[in-house]
Parts: sequence; structure tokens; C-alpha cells
Amino acid sequence: MCQRRSFTEFLSKVVLFSTITLLAGSSYGIPLFARKYHVSCFRCHVAPPVLNDYGRRFQINSYQLPGTDESEPIWAQEPLSLSFVFYPSFVSDHVVTTINGTNTSSNTLSFQPSGLDLFTAGTMAKHLSYFLAAPIVITGQGKFAPTIETMSIMFNNLLGPDGQSNFNFRFGRFRFFNTFPDNTSLVESADYLIYDYEPATPLQGDLLISDPQWAASVYGFFPQIMDGLRYEAGISNGTAGGINLNDNEATFFMVEQTKYINNAPFRLGLYFYGGRQMLVDSTFNNLSRAGFAVDFNDPWTKRFDLYFQYMSAFDDNVGGLSQSMNGGFVGLDVLIVPEKFFLYGRYDFTKVKQTAEKQNQYTIGARYHFAANVGTYLELSLLDDNNPANATDTKSTLTTLGVLVGF
Repeated sequence: MCQRRSFTEFLSKVVLFSTITLLAGSSYGIPLFARKYHVSCFRCHVAPPVLNDYGRRFQINSYQLPGTDESEPIWAQEPLSLSFVFYPSFVSDHVVTTINGTNTSSNTLSFQPSGLDLFTAGTMAKHLSYFLAAPIVITGQGKFAPTIETMSIMFNNLLGPDGQSNFNFRFGRFRFFNTFPDNTSLVESADYLIYDYEPATPLQGDLLISDPQWAASVYGFFPQIMDGLRYEAGISNGTAGGINLNDNEATFFMVEQTKYINNAPFRLGLYFYGGRQMLVDSTFNNLSRAGFAVDFNDPWTKRFDLYFQYMSAFDDNVGGLSQSMNGGFVGLDVLIVPEKFFLYGRYDFTKVKQTAEKQNQYTIGARYHFAANVGTYLELSLLDDNNPANATDTKSTLTTLGVLVGF
């Protein structure tokens, strides 16, 4: 009865919150690149933040229009290349933990306050660009502080015809290019399980394939190869800077081929991330992450995007023993009303060989955009984490109603 009453109260508040959101939906603003180039956000996005093929070309061309190599510095341009994003949400979280056959449960119903993400990017000279993302995050009750999530300097179009991005170089703090980066998914409340996998505790800084990290890389795009070959090779210091590369170092390689089928892109990507990190006990862990990704866009109706990624992970020092994990995810995004209404779902899974720990995560959601940069979403995510080695099983049910606004 208590759980049913809690869920009923949650639904009533969802209805109220949705009503408020709908009434507020007429507000409109133009985010950074759309404002600069006088286009809709949907020019580069299927639905923000998911990039379409044009958006991927824009990104790999160091945030310049594909086929161009700009030279006018940002301080001579109008309007100012500055944008903000905020995303408050309302969350219901139900967790049941079973340890040696004994159940405990918790229920949380709360507003999740939003930080404010600041973005700026632009050209400083011909072949020279920058990108900066600086979120203002919550550090305590009623307290906020700015942080640097990503900041990179990009030397672009160094070889080959200008605007084709055959060969570029960047350094700073950034996410390596991957077929499915963790910050360009319709799913908002559930992380990719394989990207969060880190069985050993590092002394300083994480080596996580999807997180922003201090690094340098060469990257580029060859439109001459079939319908576009994208690549990147880099070296990373991990998520924390100022660390001796002898103590924390990883290399990254990625190649991704695109082929159009009836004007719909099909992609196949391969990637590797590996290195070594010093642990809290001053020993070292040698790790590797490798896998492949497939992205199939429906060539008939142009309304379905089916995607899949698989990853194999190996660490040679987890409590003095080696450990391996296999996992991945498969998802489907469905366009119901172009530039307005989307349905989506994703299944994530991991399995650790040595401990037999299994994770299964199911997420479904719906998103509606009042404008390209103003939207609301409702998501349900179920996670089952079973660890026989600890006789522990944790099941969580997370329901999220959120708003996304960029200006």
C-alpha cells in the first residue's frame, strides 16, 4: 500500500509538472552554432544531442561547416559564440537490495536541481579553432561552482584540401571520438554500463574511455573513401591532469567507416583504449578496452535508428588478480514527428568472468521538442546488478521527468 501510494503521488506530480512545462513551451532561443550559422539545431542533430551525419562532419571539421576552413577570428564575428544549457528534472528512485537473502528497500522522490553548462567555440585563425565547455555544478546545498569539463585547441585541415578535415591535431581536455559518445544519447538518466566499468581503484585520475581526459590526438575524415572514413589516434593522461605519464597513461585508436544505403548512413566502427595506471596501493594495473560498434539508419522510412556496441575489457591487477569483462548495449531511436516527438529505448549489459557479476539495464523514454532547443522527456530505467561473489543483488527503478533548455 505504501509503495502504491508513493507511485500515485509521483504520477500526480508528473501530470502537474508536465502541465507547467507545456505552458512554458513557447520560450525560444538559438544555441551556439545554430545562432552563428543561422540554421536550426536539427541541421546537425537528429534530436539534440544526437548528431546526424552532417553534425558528425561538422564536429570532425573542428566545429566548422563541412567543406569550409574559416579564418575570421571569433572576436571579429557577430553574434558572440556563447551558449548555455540547463536541465532540471523530477526523479522517483526505488531501490531493493538483497544481501544473503535479506531485503532492504528505499524510496526517493525529489527535484534534481540543474547546473548551468556554458559553451563557447570558434575560429581564432585559419586552421586554428577552440572548444570550451564549463559547467556550473552543484557543490553543496545551495552552492555552485564553475568547472572545466572540456577545453581543447584544434589545428585543423593541416593536410589535404581545406574543409575536408583529412588531418587535424588537438590537445587539451576532451572526449575521444567514438561512434557512440556518452554525451550524445537520447537517454538522459542511465549511463552506458560498459563506459563506467573500472574495477581497480586508481591513485590519481581515472582511465575511462568515454570521459573527458587530458590528451593529445590526431584525427580526421576522408570523404573520398566510400562515403566517409573517420579516424583518431591519441595519448591520454586520464581524467586528471598534472600526472606523470609513467604513472597514468593510455592510448586510443578508432576507425569508423560510413556507407550510404538509399541516402541513409550505415556505420561500422572499431576502437581500442589501453594503458596502465598507478593504484592506491602503489602497484600498477595494465588495462585494455576494445570493441566494435554498428549504427544502422532505416533506409526506407528514415524514421528508425538501430545501434549496437560491444566491448571486451581486461585488467591485470584487481586486488592482485586479473579480471575480464564483456558487455555492450543495443538501442533504438524512433522518429514519430520530425523535429518534435521521439521514442527510444536501450538495453545495456555487462558480465565479469571471474566474479560472475552481471548487470542488465533496460531504459525506455519519450521526448517532445517545443523548439529545437527546448524539450521535455519522460524516462523509465530498470537496473539489475547481481554479484554472487558478495551474495548481493540490487534492483533499482528510476523514473525521470526532465526539461532541456539551450539558449
